Amino acid sequence: MKSVGSYRKISNLTGQQVKKIDSVSRNIQLIADLSYSDIIIYCAVKESSYFVVMAAAKPNTTVSVRPDNVLGQIFKNPPMAVVKAFNEGKRVEDQYGMPDGTQVKIRAVPIKEKDRVLAVMTSERRALDDWRPSEMEQMYMGAADDLIQMIEDGVDVGIDFPTSKEAGDGLLRVDPNGVITYASPNAVTIYRRLGVEDTLIGRSVNDIGLDENTILSAIEDRKAIRREVTEKGMTVIKRAIPLIKENHVKGIVAIIRDVTDVWAREQQLKIKEATIREIHHRVKNNLQTIASLLRLQSRRMTSPEATQALLESVGRISSIAAVHEILSQSGSGTLDFREIAANITCMIKSGLIQPDKEIKINVEGMGGEIPSPIATSLALVLTELVQNAVKHAFTGRATGNIVINLERQDNVLVMTISDDGIGLPKGFDILQNSNLGLQIVHTLVVDELRGNLDIHSNNGTRVTVRVLVEGLASI
Repeated sequence: MKSVGSYRKISNLTGQQVKKIDSVSRNIQLIADLSYSDIIIYCAVKESSYFVVMAAAKPNTTVSVRPDNVLGQIFKNPPMAVVKAFNEGKRVEDQYGMPDGTQVKIRAVPIKEKDRVLAVMTSERRALDDWRPSEMEQMYMGAADDLIQMIEDGVDVGIDFPTSKEAGDGLLRVDPNGVITYASPNAVTIYRRLGVEDTLIGRSVNDIGLDENTILSAIEDRKAIRREVTEKGMTVIKRAIPLIKENHVKGIVAIIRDVTDVWAREQQLKIKEATIREIHHRVKNNLQTIASLLRLQSRRMTSPEATQALLESVGRISSIAAVHEILSQSGSGTLDFREIAANITCMIKSGLIQPDKEIKINVEGMGGEIPSPIATSLALVLTELVQNAVKHAFTGRATGNIVINLERQDNVLVMTISDDGIGLPKGFDILQNSNLGLQIVHTLVVDELRGNLDIHSNNGTRVTVRVLVEGLASI
């Protein structure tokens, strides 16, 4: 979704004027919900008679009159009320017909800077002759009228937080003295959960026995306030918006939201994440212990082949441990594969390369974030391929280079391991001539991850692995 500022180039507005409209646009969702209307902000396109929609909000409380998304649309012929309000600088109420025949009531108010009209904000809803609003709906629409009037008067109370009204939210109207003049059914329910059994209407917020500093501060400071309060086993978000007319606070609109269940779920999620991190940490420790035991056992072997086999197993186990190490720190279900590749590279450098050899291993490119199950398999693949290069590519040589290149192509990770070694024997077939390590690579890439595995040998060896990392499927 484009921001209000992105339309500055096609308007005649300065940066400061765009900020003013942006400030208004952040609050229109609440007005849409309270007024049962679509709220749209139109701005004139420079050097033309057209208008562009800089912001729009559809009501969550009723059906929108605009089935399509009008944000960013340029209107050659907007509703006449928009043009009239823009040209005359005053409120216009009118009615117009949609292409499908629906009649729409529109109220257009200018958004001004001093005497200059910057934009026009409209509230638009279906014209229903038989609609008789309930008391609650009348109170909601009255609150919306007050908020629209403040915008028309250029009053800014510093609303810098989301003001949308959700289905379970309660609404209070409070007079300048802190006395509650209206409480919606949801508000009554929330306060009953907080232990307030008596009626709210007619009572001062000071007499309720709860933390009502949000409402009181909004009255005293003439600024909108949002606070999260925990009391009597409940967590409640309170948002209070002062209603100002002729430089006087005429009351408060307060929106009360019970987020106890949401807060409890967030706490449970934090506990679960901490538990998962601890499990990964313990798995990593156990794997490292197994690797250490195998490493000790390899030193007791008299057969070079047995020693090499144990060290290769140590590498496989250590690569899985490296994944669990990162998971234990991040607590996320996705991992940066470059970080895994760097850890595996360090492990192989310190554990497999003989002191008399100078084999460089470099990691290039970015693999991006990938799901942990795929990361574990790819870590094993990378370990096997690099170990294989270290073991076989530089026979009879003391130096060599191995490059691991990571590239993300949309949802596909392309991992290329290249060396400048002696290359593969002529007629090499991974299914017929490969060792255990390459057989593991083929099984993981082709069978488990359903990816592609390409091996080329020319002045060295290049192995390319292509794997879909967001949802396993054939590439």
